Amino acid sequence: MKPRITLVHGWSYDASLWREVLPLLAGLDVEVVDLGFFGTPALPRPCEAPRIAVGHSMGVLWWLALTDLPWTKLVSLNGFPRFTATPDFPAGVAPRVLDRMIKRFAVAPAAVLADFHTACGGAGPALPADTAPLAAGLRTLGEADGRAMLADRLDDVLALAARDDAIVPAALAEAAFGPRLEWIAQGSHLLPLAHPQACAHLNRRALESL
Repeated sequence: MKPRITLVHGWSYDASLWREVLPLLAGLDVEVVDLGFFGTPALPRPCEAPRIAVGHSMGVLWWLALTDLPWTKLVSLNGFPRFTATPDFPAGVAPRVLDRMIKRFAVAPAAVLADFHTACGGAGPALPADTAPLAAGLRTLGEADGRAMLADRLDDVLALAARDDAIVPAALAEAAFGPRLEWIAQGSHLLPLAHPQACAHLNRRALESL
């Protein structure tokens, strides 16, 4: 049975994040998930074949902690199993940083979204009329924890991070993925757009490892 690659974007993005990667995966069984931050969600279809779960940023957390869908291999791009720091995960982002973002989003969502996209390294979708899914996503970033799943499945993970990522610091990526992590010097928080060839290559390597 032909393996399926399932692509999941991160917070404040949509399925269009993969527009540069998709042509490089032509001929493969690829589905693109939309988590619904800007409209109607499009979630993964049932799959009996081996599934390559691909996540960007919060999309990795989604695979590790927010869905029960089975996967065979996980490809992490700018990803993390937990975003905020805890006593046993000091490499995470300080909770106060996310708390400030949540409070500001409640009063100035357009400014928060624009500032976040700038920090990511490029433009993103415009603020939707319904901001509730984005607000809920921010809260999830502070609560969800996929470290246990990652520890159990680390040998099935391929991870790529950027040294200049302003959203997921290098120390966070290193603490999360350790020896499974590969680096790109410059790509900020948008590897699928900045380095689509590297992202597609990692997907193909995951397929070859089945």
